[in-house]
Amino acid sequence: MSKICYLTYQSFPSVKANTIQTISNLKYFARNGYDVELIFPLREKNSSDKLEDLQKFYSFSEDIKLRGVKHNYPFGKVLLFEKLLFLFSHVLWSKKIVNNLIKSNYIDYTFFTRSEWIAYFLSQQKLNVLYECHQSSKIKKLLVPLIIKNKKSKIIFLNENLNKSFNLKKKFHSRISTLHNGVDSELFDENIEKNINDIIFVGNLLRFNKKRDIEFLINSFKDTRLSKKYNLKIVGGPENERMRLGKYIEKNNLENKVKAIGGLGRKDTIIEIQKSEIGLLINTSDNLHSTHYTSPLKYFEYLYGGLKVVAVDFPAHRNLPFSDNITYFSENSLEDFIKSLEKASYKQKIEKDKLKDITLDSRIKRIIEIIEM
Repeated sequence: MSKICYLTYQSFPSVKANTIQTISNLKYFARNGYDVELIFPLREKNSSDKLEDLQKFYSFSEDIKLRGVKHNYPFGKVLLFEKLLFLFSHVLWSKKIVNNLIKSNYIDYTFFTRSEWIAYFLSQQKLNVLYECHQSSKIKKLLVPLIIKNKKSKIIFLNENLNKSFNLKKKFHSRISTLHNGVDSELFDENIEKNINDIIFVGNLLRFNKKRDIEFLINSFKDTRLSKKYNLKIVGGPENERMRLGKYIEKNNLENKVKAIGGLGRKDTIIEIQKSEIGLLINTSDNLHSTHYTSPLKYFEYLYGGLKVVAVDFPAHRNLPFSDNITYFSENSLEDFIKSLEKASYKQKIEKDKLKDITLDSRIKRIIEIIEM
């Protein structure tokens, strides 16, 4: 049996989209006959490597080996200088865990990771590495060319804009792929009744600890052209930000039209998506990842849930599969936003039989092809 070791600096369980994507990917690796092990740091108070805890939290039943590793570093314990401590702790933990693994029986594994530091240290040991790159940074710009020099290293970029931004040499292109996120089709129920004119935003209410322009959505409902026709649901955390937005909604007397629901479990989130008619993609333009490199998980969930999609007009959103079906609006333009909602209302949803390629099962089958190349 082929073996995958997903080695990561992520913490589990967590409501963050990147951990949801990790567990979903591993679920489908297991479905496709792979022996799967997830190794991660126990770096937060609620971190757990008990299979039943993660199965309940992420709604899966597959048997995935879990190995939580001690994290004797300051990130997660010291609240000051978080960015610096994250880098310091990430590097030291990554180096230590790779050194420990090469002394054990992991030589025959394919290592799959989203951590540039883990990928770098693995590549220095000439191991089989599949690095999934989801965003750009100064450190990644330095490390990715070093990672791909290892002849056993392969890289998956989340979208083509991100791939091109690294400008890697042509001789490496045979080991470089572009692959968007995918949707776990099994979470969807065929018998959910839609509430026509319900709009939903799903996601973390903060991005890189900054606001995501959610207030723009709320303020839009002061306009009766929206409030007379639509209802807005905001699903996501963290809880302190949800509470702040809840108070903002009440202050503007919009609680009958706008609901800040907070973070939900995977299954409940999908139900809320399926009950809605229109799904929103929104971010601010002050971050290059948001404007050019993102491939949001919620977009694929919106499509599979039969929603029409309305998105702020960023290159990353134009780069998504089925982007011709998205209705776009200019950032912070109320008039444009209202027009885009009206246009979206008349669009036809994409039928399920056309969405097979965006499922996680199809995505993992493609990743397996990349591994076996």
